[in-house]
Amino acid sequence: MARGGREAALATLERTVVESRPDVVFVQSPHGFPFSYEDVVRVLRTAGSPVVVYQEGDAWGGNKRLPPSSHSWLRAADVVFSVAGGAQLIMLQAIARVPVRYVPHTLPLDCFPEQDRPAPPGDHAAFDVVTIGNSVTRARVVPRLPGAWERVRVVRGLRRLGCRFGVFGAGWHGPHALGPIPFEQQIAVLHTARISVGWDHYGHYPGYFSDRLPICGAAGRVHVGQARPGMGWLPGPRDGLHLVRTPREVKVRVRELLAQEQRELDLSGERLRRWVGARLTDLQSLQFMLGDFLPLPPPPSDPWQRISAWEDCAG
Repeated sequence: MARGGREAALATLERTVVESRPDVVFVQSPHGFPFSYEDVVRVLRTAGSPVVVYQEGDAWGGNKRLPPSSHSWLRAADVVFSVAGGAQLIMLQAIARVPVRYVPHTLPLDCFPEQDRPAPPGDHAAFDVVTIGNSVTRARVVPRLPGAWERVRVVRGLRRLGCRFGVFGAGWHGPHALGPIPFEQQIAVLHTARISVGWDHYGHYPGYFSDRLPICGAAGRVHVGQARPGMGWLPGPRDGLHLVRTPREVKVRVRELLAQEQRELDLSGERLRRWVGARLTDLQSLQFMLGDFLPLPPPPSDPWQRISAWEDCAG
């Protein structure tokens, strides 16, 4: 970034923070900002040294490195939250030198008006199965994101089922590849299928799943996703969420689900939609992270008490 751009960004930050005189500064994944640690400290001191709550909402590791701007805010933070445990939690704690707590990805309420309505019946859906996610693999090249080849195996397995299958996202090829979609159209796309499938990167991080899991849940369709340690507080198959450990198990579970009556799938998907809308939204996440510093109502005890007590089981 040019120096003028950096100075303009810093001036905007300083003006906003100083004029508002906040009790709490909430920082969420500040990866694209050019602020040094000295910049951050000076702005906070000028504003009266408010509490800094930092949430890292992305997974990092391998060839994907945490940007310098994130280091700056982490060093100034009083409280840190991470959507992933394991090596990521350890890395963030080493930078911040304060305890790091777990907070899951949640449903962004302002993006999907469809979340407040039951899904249309799946009997006349255009697809049996859809999955959303980019492919970042290249032949003879180690992918930047862990788990990328597993996502490819999931898609290949679904193709071999012989069902009406569509994969949305960049990097896919072939008759089932339908290209990228805007973020806010995900639920509309999920409504075109009987069930949805997802496979995240960083499968070795306990507790981690991307925001696509709550988005798929809010679509009111049965969802098959990736199991890992630290996810026992989520609902189970009766409520429309099927978590499995390998790409092969995805294929097996999807075949079993497609053999069920659509009415049963729709009822399970609706239970999942209601669960996500009542318990796993970004509003409840903010209540959880900021409740110790601001007079906010607490999030629902189920599942947030279990999330609060969550212990990283792969440290």
